[in-house]
Amino acid sequence: MLEWGVVKAGEVIKAKDFPDEGVLLANGNILVNDTEQSMQKWLKGLYGWSSIQTYVFAIHKESGKSLSQIRHEYMESMDAGNI
Repeated sequence: MLEWGVVKAGEVIKAKDFPDEGVLLANGNILVNDTEQSMQKWLKGLYGWSSIQTYVFAIHKESGKSLSQIRHEYMESMDAGNI
């Protein structure tokens, strides 16, 4: 999604239903409290789950949409030839 330009490094990602947030890095990881980690590891730690649907529980702060929603909208626009 970074390569597509639909999300950009430096944007804030929130955890769904949590106040926690971090900054998206160019490599796809997230910076939380000065610690770089994968988004999946960060979300699994917050929720206390052994697995998680990362794109469902990662919310793009500016748009308020999940990364899953953003990806879906992008793919629909590609199918429609809008991009």
